[in-house]
Amino acid sequence: MQIPFHHKRNVEKVLDYIWESKIDGIFCVGDEIDVAELGAFNKGTRKEFEGTLQKNFNLTHRILGEFREALGSKKKPFVLQRSNHSQRIEKYIYKNAPAFETVTALKIENLLGLNKLGITYQRSMDFIAPGVIMGHGDEGRMYTTAGLTGLNLALRTGENVVCGHTHRQGISKASRGFGGRLNTIWGMEVGHLMDLNSSGAGYIKEKSANWQQGFGLLYVQDNHVVPQLVPINAKGKFIADGKEWG
Repeated sequence: MQIPFHHKRNVEKVLDYIWESKIDGIFCVGDEIDVAELGAFNKGTRKEFEGTLQKNFNLTHRILGEFREALGSKKKPFVLQRSNHSQRIEKYIYKNAPAFETVTALKIENLLGLNKLGITYQRSMDFIAPGVIMGHGDEGRMYTTAGLTGLNLALRTGENVVCGHTHRQGISKASRGFGGRLNTIWGMEVGHLMDLNSSGAGYIKEKSANWQQGFGLLYVQDNHVVPQLVPINAKGKFIADGKEWG
C-alpha cells in the first residue's frame, strides 16, 4: 500500500472482501508504509523535514486496524513482513543517531502499534503455510518479468514463495526431477495497492509502469496449497471465490 500513497478506493474494496469472505488470515508482504521522509532520495531535502512521520504512523495504524477488524477474531493470524520501506526507520537511526538503536519505542512494531492490533512483525523469511514461505522480495535479485523474482527466491530456498516488492503480479513455476517424477516449485508476486496518481509515485514518468494492482490468495487443504492471483481492474473490480467484488 505504501501509505499514505495507497489507492484508497481499492484498499476499501479489499477490506469489503475480507469482511464478507471470512478468510482465515492476512499475510502482508510489506511496504505497508512508505516512509518517504527517510528515503535516500529525500536526504537533505524539504521532504526530510516536513514533519509528517507521526501522522503517517497514525494513519498506517488505523488502516491496519481496519484490516484486523475485517479479519475478525484475533486468533486468526495477521503477519506483516519486514520490507525495504519499513526498514528505512532503523537504517536512518543506525546512520544518523546510533545511540537510539536500543530504544524499543523506535522499533517499527511500536511505532505502528502492531502488538495492540495483534499483528506479528516478521523480520525474516518464514513459513506461512505448508511448504510456503513469505518474504518481501528484496532478499534476492529483482526481475522485470512478473513472477520471476518470487521464483528465484523459491529456487534459492527450496520452498514455494509469496512476496511483493516488485509491484507486479505473477506466478512462475519450475519443475525438477527424473524418470517422470517431477517436483514443481512456484513463486508468487502479489501485486500492489498503491495509487499511481499520488505524489509518492511522482518519480514514474508518464504515470506508466509495469505494475499490476491486486492481491493473492492461498487455498490450503491439509498440506496441499494452491496460489491464486486476484487482479483489480481500472474500475476497482475483481473476481475472487467465484464472485465479482467492487
